[in-house]
Amino acid sequence: MATANLFAGMKKNKGVDLIDAVLAPLFVAATLSLSGLGTIGLDNPITFYMSDVLYSASGTEITWGFVFSMVALGVAWFSNEARDFSDFSQEQAAIVALMVVLNLFSAIVPAVSSALESYWFAGVFLLFLNGAGYYLIAYY
Repeated sequence: MATANLFAGMKKNKGVDLIDAVLAPLFVAATLSLSGLGTIGLDNPITFYMSDVLYSASGTEITWGFVFSMVALGVAWFSNEARDFSDFSQEQAAIVALMVVLNLFSAIVPAVSSALESYWFAGVFLLFLNGAGYYLIAYY
């Protein structure tokens, strides 16, 4: 039985495709919110900001920015062929792994979240790391 690929019409063999190009700005906006450098939001017709908290307990805050960044990473990962770490070199695999770990820790570890919001250079590091990691996932 043949299985249909949901993303077949929008996918290139190598390079950045339509799905990745659409998700990239959303991922950057979510990263700005996670890093504490800024936030993206709407005021009309509804009030919505990436830094709005969905869930908070014991210093852990799950924001819209965190949810959007994880969804964008998941869709980019599964819509591309980069589902196996053997496709990456050791340096590339380290960048992707560090990106995922730092994104998770920025939401669930209060000390990391506080450091990202307090030190602008830590936020800039997260922004550059996420850009590099997303490019690696989107390109393969």
